[in-house]
Amino acid sequence: MENVLENVFEKELTVMSSMADAQGRMSVPAIFDLLMDLASEHAERLGVGFHAMAAHHAYWVAVRTRVRILERPAMMERITARTWPGKPGMVKCDRFYRLSRDGAVLAEGRTEWVGQDTDTGRVLKTDAYGYPAGLEHRQERVCEAPFTRFREQPAPEALCAKYTVGSRDIDLGRHMNNVAYVRLLLGTFSVAELESMDIAEAEISYSMACREGETLSIYRRRDEEGVHFLVTKPDGTAAVQMVLRTR
Repeated sequence: MENVLENVFEKELTVMSSMADAQGRMSVPAIFDLLMDLASEHAERLGVGFHAMAAHHAYWVAVRTRVRILERPAMMERITARTWPGKPGMVKCDRFYRLSRDGAVLAEGRTEWVGQDTDTGRVLKTDAYGYPAGLEHRQERVCEAPFTRFREQPAPEALCAKYTVGSRDIDLGRHMNNVAYVRLLLGTFSVAELESMDIAEAEISYSMACREGETLSIYRRRDEEGVHFLVTKPDGTAAVQMVLRTR
């Protein structure tokens, strides 16, 4: 079942085996994948999808995302996925998400997006690519606490991996896809480590694009809050930071 109610997009789906981890539950990267796909599908219906944005030489870029996880559904369970945009600013746009099962909330999320020029990489104003000015926006917000201001610094003892960006990571913006980072960072854990973690929230911030062929350094440290990640480019510039908050 699919429907659009005002500016809300909702669909029911089955958690397939391709979305499940070694525990048979929907993986954290799969949750991020689903949110990205929901946003893309709803954007098409609002007239600012891939083809419409391409006509303006633009594409959507995620700036940062926070996902709060209450329960990860099991493989083959039916869930309801819902997304809706917040009222856009001059440049930035919020989008919200909720995953539920039989009315019980499983996860909620919020992403901050911008439109970017495909030729120059310049961030565009929302009126530059035809965002529907007359769209009525819902007041409902989730994960609305301010995003974290990450200030992680690379510490040699925290270096846990090196990774060379490959073609499998690249999206239509010709840089590493936002969910590819989530998959990469979760992949630095063993299955046993992931099974021992009770991830309550994942928050990621993107500051610099990474390109095919670049070798990235991944730093990881733990504290009482959870696990903190820093990804740096070959010149040491911070590209991505993420925190996994645990219960």
